[in-house]
Amino acid sequence: MNSGYKKWIEDNLSIVNKEGTLVPFKLNSIQDRYLTQDTSNRKDFILKARQQGFSSLILAIFTADFLLKENVYNIVVADNTDNAQGLLKRVKDYLKCIDPDIEKTLKYNSKYELYLEKYNNTYKIGTAENINFGRSKTVTNLHFSESCFYPHLSDMLAGALQALVPTGRAIIETTANGFNEGKELWDKSVLRESGFKPLFYKASDFYSKEFLEEKRKELGDRLFMQEYPETAIEAFITSGQCFFDTESLENYLANAKEPMK
Repeated sequence: MNSGYKKWIEDNLSIVNKEGTLVPFKLNSIQDRYLTQDTSNRKDFILKARQQGFSSLILAIFTADFLLKENVYNIVVADNTDNAQGLLKRVKDYLKCIDPDIEKTLKYNSKYELYLEKYNNTYKIGTAENINFGRSKTVTNLHFSESCFYPHLSDMLAGALQALVPTGRAIIETTANGFNEGKELWDKSVLRESGFKPLFYKASDFYSKEFLEEKRKELGDRLFMQEYPETAIEAFITSGQCFFDTESLENYLANAKEPMK
């Protein structure tokens, strides 16, 4: 199934690259790696370095379902209003790749919702500021974008996941934000206690050594590790607000010995 998404995306969609140019959507190495991994669990927790392209990929997968299947209800949750509107604009740009006039065929076409009456499909964007968003619907696909920045992550998950159909897909995708509910959920996922499969994508798997060295000079060690972590624990320790002194934690982490066999 995932290989089918890759072909459809690369055959049909375009995307604005980091230089501001509209180019064919060719999956980068991290996006391709995600689609080749086992996602049969259909609930993934993606923890990542910044700007690896996961939001663009997930929105594209949901767009394929929106256009090709019937009775699809997509829910995307952003951390704030500006990001929510930006995510839906990206979806609308994808639709224009298929047909420049496709928006005219939509019964609903607002800042937060698209409705394709032909297939009874909905694509809806909301924010984590409304903890009841998506709670009362029958949801096919859920995308929690930058979920570690939600003010009430556990409450939102409790409601939205109950609305997910048995064969539905739920994807949490985020950078770290200190020791909060997102960190607790990640730890539970690692221990196989949450139902989500933990997937960490480190910076060096995506960015070149030269790029990362330049970013380290620009940001300094602590901010660099926050934005471009090499391990999950490094990401959480160096980001957000922490009760303990982060420099001390980083020092303990760097000098930790391997456990005795």
